[in-house]
Amino acid sequence: MKTVTSTELQKNTREVIDWTRTRGEVVVIETYGKPMAALLSYDEFQAYVQYKQARAARFAQLRKAATANADANELSEVEVEALVDAERQALYTKQT
Repeated sequence: MKTVTSTELQKNTREVIDWTRTRGEVVVIETYGKPMAALLSYDEFQAYVQYKQARAARFAQLRKAATANADANELSEVEVEALVDAERQALYTKQT
């Protein structure tokens, strides 16, 4: 992963974009020594968008299942939310 300052990016925009595009590496853009943004190839961006959409679909499915389970078990809305949060954490832990 490459890091550039916002000033370097302003001066060398084409080179930084080419670096990301040709090498497929993420470039982190810093301002005053703090990461502010990341530049990634369009292919990586598309993969990220697909991941986010799939994740949202999984959580919608999970919420639907939790609601159905709650209805069958007469759980409160708070209990349903707790179940969803627990499953969300389990999925997050499994993915990392």
